[in-house]
Amino acid sequence: MMLLRTLVLERGGQDAPVNGALLCGFAVAQAASNFLVYSLDEEMEPGSSRVYIAALRKKHDRYFLSGVDAKEDLQAAMHVFKQILMVAAGSGAKAGGVEASVPYHFIDLKGCKLPPARPEDHHSVIIKKALVMKVITLGMSAPVLPAIESASLIVPSIRFSSQMTSPPKDVDPPQPVEQPLPDPPVEVIPQCAVVAPPVQPVVHAQMDHASLVEVDSTLTNLARVAQELTHQKLAITERESMLEQWHARLRQEQGTMDERSRELDQRAATLDTRALEVSQKTQEQARMTAHLSQLQSSLRGVLAELDQSLEG
Repeated sequence: MMLLRTLVLERGGQDAPVNGALLCGFAVAQAASNFLVYSLDEEMEPGSSRVYIAALRKKHDRYFLSGVDAKEDLQAAMHVFKQILMVAAGSGAKAGGVEASVPYHFIDLKGCKLPPARPEDHHSVIIKKALVMKVITLGMSAPVLPAIESASLIVPSIRFSSQMTSPPKDVDPPQPVEQPLPDPPVEVIPQCAVVAPPVQPVVHAQMDHASLVEVDSTLTNLARVAQELTHQKLAITERESMLEQWHARLRQEQGTMDERSRELDQRAATLDTRALEVSQKTQEQARMTAHLSQLQSSLRGVLAELDQSLEG
């Protein structure tokens, strides 16, 4: 089973990026440049497909895509791509089986991170649709060498965000010039060719939007919970304040009751003292009454004796 490598593409007027099928990448020593060929599975007419050629610059294990600016480099890339089409259209011939007028080699793109591509900036050509999968198969089976380092490329010192942004919608991008390539001099059997699967839109932007919605919902729930906790804390604080006021009132009433109890104790002690005094006075009065009774008896005796002496 052959795994088809895809390339993230950004198209003008579309918010969501799409995936393109990567046909091959090759280096041309004559132009000291690397080139990348990819397809969006665009069928211009029955049996034909549009593919794009972009300049692939390498610097310090980082890759950059751009348009082919120099006319000589574009001619060299187109000539080499024609050679690749001729080899791919052959009956299983390898890249070294045909003598190339312009030296080239396929480059190893395994494990490298390719930046998003803009088809509006790249050159496009029209080839037979049956050759698309054959070029992909050839690029995967042919020997590969490292890409050519770009000495003139200045790598930015800042780190770009991995988030892809859509190009401005109010600017009309220049339309690429389509140049149909002549059919290679090898007969192609379109019935047995396998067409690259249609590209599917990537869901990175939708995932980011869903993640933002989920984060926003989570933050809203947390804010609501925090507000509820704040209300509960205020209610508990009010209840604690009321309980403290009740405790203070109880302590005040307890102090009043203690003071009244002390007053009652003092009054009871005073009453006990007065009762003791009254008891003592009563006893004293009883003694005095008994003494008076004795005096009265003595006085009667004396009077009786006096009466007897007077009569005698």
